Amino acid sequence: MVSIESWERFSFYGMQAILVYYLYYATTEGGLGIEKTQATALLGAYGALLYLCTFIGGWLGDRFLGTEKTLLLGAGMLVTGHLVLSFGDRIPALALGLTLIAVGSGCLKTAAITVLGAVYCDRGADRDVGFQYFYLGIQFAAVGGPLLTGYLSTAYSFHVGFGAAAVLMILGVVIYLALRAPMLAQVSETTRYEITHPPTPAAPRAATVSVTVGVLVLGGVVVATASGALSPTQLARALLVAIFATAGVMYALMLRSPAVSAAERRRMIVYIPVFLAACAFYSLANQIYGVLAVYSDLRLDRHVLGFEIPAAWTQAINPFFFALFAVPIAYLWHRLGTKAPASATKMSLGVVIAGFGMFVLLPYTGGGENSTPFAVLAGAILVITVGELFVGPIGMAATTAHAPRAFRTRFSALYFLTLAIGNSLAGTISEFYDPSSKAAEDRYFLLCGLVAIAVGVATLFLGRYLAKRER
Repeated sequence: MVSIESWERFSFYGMQAILVYYLYYATTEGGLGIEKTQATALLGAYGALLYLCTFIGGWLGDRFLGTEKTLLLGAGMLVTGHLVLSFGDRIPALALGLTLIAVGSGCLKTAAITVLGAVYCDRGADRDVGFQYFYLGIQFAAVGGPLLTGYLSTAYSFHVGFGAAAVLMILGVVIYLALRAPMLAQVSETTRYEITHPPTPAAPRAATVSVTVGVLVLGGVVVATASGALSPTQLARALLVAIFATAGVMYALMLRSPAVSAAERRRMIVYIPVFLAACAFYSLANQIYGVLAVYSDLRLDRHVLGFEIPAAWTQAINPFFFALFAVPIAYLWHRLGTKAPASATKMSLGVVIAGFGMFVLLPYTGGGENSTPFAVLAGAILVITVGELFVGPIGMAATTAHAPRAFRTRFSALYFLTLAIGNSLAGTISEFYDPSSKAAEDRYFLLCGLVAIAVGVATLFLGRYLAKRER
């Protein structure tokens, strides 16, 4: 399980690191020649679609295929999607490849966690160790993926980088299949059945109708995007509205359900600033893969120790800092104990901290090639990463703590929606980034930072107000 998830993340982060460059580089440079604003918007829309597809993965596993088949289906779609990107060089191939990767990643991501949890359900003492290896594999992939594909895309071509992502995903599947039998032999017969069969299978007719509708909707998005009828910016905006509406409906239905007690309803209301803070943070953090990736390509002095590193390598900075500071921050909360701030307060502070990260770049806007020292970009990403340590793990923990008993899984899905909203919002606002104008670049980084700080302060006071009102 560690292997297949690690290689999935390796291929995901590796592909994401070079995708924006593939989109806007000229065709003579091996790219598609899309405008930079449309390229960053498409990247945001793709990220939003990917996290939306985690719902598809959970739904397929629970109602139709079972967890393991969903896992393998997702892996197969990922391989196919990367191969389409590797061999295709037109917009239709891009639309099809990204859709396959988004759905495949959504299926594999949810199924992998479910299988791992089931494997350790009879071995509680080893659960934390198993998930620690699982998480370590993800961090390794987040650093290694951009380094590998960044090098291959620079030394050879973007298509070689996409092909490498496919090969790594195939390697993960081969390792999983080789170790599958001994893994299943260690669990009980009940657990083995849970892994290989859907827990609440749907009726055949319902399954057929649901799958058909899903394929038609996704197919419509692919055709509209590939034909140019729906621009990347329009797609990002449409996804933003759809996701916000989905989150609102899900939240309202759970809040009004008779299965939710009065005490649980109060906890759900207190969760509102947590949700808003997470949305604000991820809209800022995802600038690293879009706007800041463009900035790294156009402005950054990437000469380190006499070697010019590929622009894609800058996307390994965030996971490196995250792994470096995760333990000290966790130790800080442990030492503070009951004196530590509330979850909503921590997350609001994280948004404020991340907002200041955008200000680090202000003295270096409007410059030419190699005008920004590498340490400046690393410093900006470091500040954003510190903010992430106040938001990411805390948000997941707060979601489980505020979830009503009757809707634990569905309520947890709300947190995935903050990631989807953050991606689509990052893609939507990136259309206002104009690297050809110093004034526009100043305005973009300044407003992004100020809005993040304002939202952080607002959610801080909202959280305190709701906590007092709902006591």
